[in-house]
Amino acid sequence: MPFLWLDVGDEPGPASQRGHIERNAIALLSGYSERAPDPPSSGWLGHGSDRERVRRSGLWNNHHVDEDCNSSFLDVFARRIDAVGTA
Repeated sequence: MPFLWLDVGDEPGPASQRGHIERNAIALLSGYSERAPDPPSSGWLGHGSDRERVRRSGLWNNHHVDEDCNSSFLDVFARRIDAVGTA
């Protein structure tokens, strides 16, 4: 799974754009409640994790894996990416 490092220059917290993007990106990629859009390989070390949320979600994360994705985060994410291109 490819990833992007994106600087979101606000203070971390539940109301921040950073938090909004993080929560919803995790929820989007998680396979906790249904099959993940890009599930881990059969050799992924997380399959042996003692954390159910890691095993079920396919992500090394315990937070937000069982939440619903609010697709409005994609607009915020796209605006942040566009801002990098103009900086």
